[in-house]
Amino acid sequence: MSDIKKGQYSTEYVIIIGIGISIIAAFVIYVMLFYGSFALSSSASQITTTANNLANEVNYVASQGPGSMQTFPITISLLQPQYSFFCGDIIKLQTTTELGVSKPAENVSGMLPLSGGTFDAFVRGENGSAIIGLDFSVAYIQQSYSLSSSTLFYNLRFYNYSGGLKSSSFNLTVFSAGEKYITSVMGSTSPTDIGYASGTVTLQSSAPNRYIIEIYPNNSGDYSSTCITVP
Repeated sequence: MSDIKKGQYSTEYVIIIGIGISIIAAFVIYVMLFYGSFALSSSASQITTTANNLANEVNYVASQGPGSMQTFPITISLLQPQYSFFCGDIIKLQTTTELGVSKPAENVSGMLPLSGGTFDAFVRGENGSAIIGLDFSVAYIQQSYSLSSSTLFYNLRFYNYSGGLKSSSFNLTVFSAGEKYITSVMGSTSPTDIGYASGTVTLQSSAPNRYIIEIYPNNSGDYSSTCITVP
C-alpha cells in the first residue's frame, strides 16, 4: 500500500510540475508577443515622428517671419530617395518598411540624407516657403525652374553649411508626382562661376503637371528635393 501511495504522489508531483511549466511557458509567450507587438508599433512610428519633427521646425520658423532660421539635430532612418521627398506642403519619408507623411504650414524644399543617422540640420524661412539644409559638403541648394513645352530650364546655386558657394558636379533626376521616373541628366557648376549651374532637361510630352526634382551632388552624402507644378 505504501508503494502505491508513493507512486500516486510521484504521478501527482509530475502533473503539478507539468501544469506549472505550462503556465510559465504561456506567460513567457504572452510577454514576448506583447512586447514584440509594442516594439513593432513603436518602430513603425519613428519615421512619422521624424516627418512631424521636420514639419514642427518649419512651422516654428514660419511663425517667426521671412529670414528666420532654426538649427536642430535630426535622426533619420535610411530612406528610399525616390519615395522620400519634399513636395509643396508635403513631407514624405519612406524606408523599406515604414512611411511617414506630414503637412507643414509652408511649402518646403531642401536636403535629405542618403544614409541613416543623426545630423545637424537647419530650416530657413523665405517668403511663403522654407529651406531645409544638412551639414554635408553641399548643405543646401537654391533652385529655380521654368518650363517651355517639354523643356525644363533650371538654375541652381550650391552652398556649404556656412553659406558659402560650393562647386559641385551633380545628377538631376525628375519624377512624376506619382513617383514614376521620367528622366535624369548630369551637370556641374561652372569653373568660372563657382557654385552656379544652369541647363535644360527634356521631358516626355505626356508628363504630368507636377514634377518631383531630386538633385544628387557628387560625394556629398545627401540630396535635394523639391516639387514644381506646371500651370
